Amino acid sequence: MKYVLPDLIKTILYFDIFAYPLSRDELFAYTGIDVENAEKAGEQLDYLVTKGVLSYSGGFYYMGNRGTPVERRIQGNQRAQQRMKAARFYSVIISSFPFVESVMLSGSIAKGYMGKNDDIDYFIVTKPGRLWLVRSMLVLFKKIFLRNSYRNFCLNYFVDSEHLQIKERNRFTATEIAFLVPVFNREIHTRMLAANSWIREYYPNNVFDKGLGHEKKYFLTRLFEVLFDNSLGDMLDSYLFRLSTKIIGKKFGYMGREDFFRCFSIRRHELRYLPNRQQQRIMKRLCWKMKLFEQKTGVALFSDMQRPKPKTG
Repeated sequence: MKYVLPDLIKTILYFDIFAYPLSRDELFAYTGIDVENAEKAGEQLDYLVTKGVLSYSGGFYYMGNRGTPVERRIQGNQRAQQRMKAARFYSVIISSFPFVESVMLSGSIAKGYMGKNDDIDYFIVTKPGRLWLVRSMLVLFKKIFLRNSYRNFCLNYFVDSEHLQIKERNRFTATEIAFLVPVFNREIHTRMLAANSWIREYYPNNVFDKGLGHEKKYFLTRLFEVLFDNSLGDMLDSYLFRLSTKIIGKKFGYMGREDFFRCFSIRRHELRYLPNRQQQRIMKRLCWKMKLFEQKTGVALFSDMQRPKPKTG
């Protein structure tokens, strides 16, 4: 067991939270295993399978023996392919709004998997100083034309093009950034990866670009941008920022302060809108899985700085 590569195990454990098995090629790509070390890494995976720590079925690895999730993954992959048509359609709509500089798919569809009830998530980059104008127009469009449905139009992350670096640094955030799929303006996606080079601590290869390649802007969009690329646009964006801050604060006022700021980042240049506490739940689950694996196998997965402190009192 002492020869197990911790990065392989941590990657399997993370995706196991979603009951998502990984192929050997995926594991090697995600963890940066090169050709020189591939044989040794494969032997280590096989060793874990013989010991019953890992299961292997249909070309995929996953934890434990709780029944194969392979069929579930294949169905989810097929569902993602089917819903990609809607993702492209609405991405083009989003990109046609004024001051939108880039549209990327995020969340489950960006990883090629969709559950039956999953929404299509978007990561949107705006012109500096126009984030809240863009967000307000998109929310209004969703309320009027989509009856406020999130299924194909979940707007959960905005940044402007001068603030592409994401401050939160953990495996959840690294995964979301690494798997972003650019649909409009691939150049900004490239800048996004460069601004967040820290994700290579988790995904050394940093090569998950599966861009869909829409690059067109429309005449009416450019005309609107000209009309509001001035002090009037500045005042409108500032007003919408203040108004939106009040609305979001009131809507989620039941949350404690600490919990609220874990779910939301509300700034002039950034909006992180994750009210379901997904990040917190996933990171707690990963920590629990890593501790359990250490106890079961004796393989250290935490560094001394990362190791959870025992509770006292």
